[in-house]
Amino acid sequence: MKIIQQIFKVLLISILLYSVIIILGHPHEAYYDANDTFIFSNGNAPDSIRSEIIEQLYKFQYGYTNRDTSQLKPFMKQLFSQENILVLGTMPNEILIGQEKVSKLVFSDWKGWGDCTFLMKNAHISTSENVAWISTIGYVKFDLSRFLILPLRLSAVMVKEHLTWKFQYMQFQFDLDFTFLLLTIMLLIIWLTASLVILTIMVVKFFRKTNK
Repeated sequence: MKIIQQIFKVLLISILLYSVIIILGHPHEAYYDANDTFIFSNGNAPDSIRSEIIEQLYKFQYGYTNRDTSQLKPFMKQLFSQENILVLGTMPNEILIGQEKVSKLVFSDWKGWGDCTFLMKNAHISTSENVAWISTIGYVKFDLSRFLILPLRLSAVMVKEHLTWKFQYMQFQFDLDFTFLLLTIMLLIIWLTASLVILTIMVVKFFRKTNK
């Protein structure tokens, strides 16, 4: 019985380690240096409109590369719409509505989150009249640990205001695979259930002995 328990423990630890490796992996790393490859397709935007939007995307990347908080106000003015702004961060409680709250999120990102790099040239860009939707990938190298680098997805909706494309909706998302983590959780539940059954049997046997 003890040998079986040890085997199960080793197996569970191995799965946990493998799950962490899989979760922290970069599923689309091969695209990072592929300038002519579009992971989400290049979209339907005409070349002239695409170049206008990419110019704005590069400005966004420039802001997140330099992380100069003194330039936050012009950054927000150049790139974000004045109305109906919604930004979803990577965490469940990061739901930001309006210029002021979004500005605070960007400030927080620049001040202490990490170095973000996005594949702007390879972005999917589609348009319909004065609305555009964009999707791309990237990664963040955290300030907390330079060895912690996680893949990202970035999606957004832009609208044309006064001849300039600006963000009205944006979502940051970790591009992580939790499949093996869910498998590990299931195994832990099975292990906990089995342990509780064994413990119950042992307790029942103990009380039977003491009552004799």
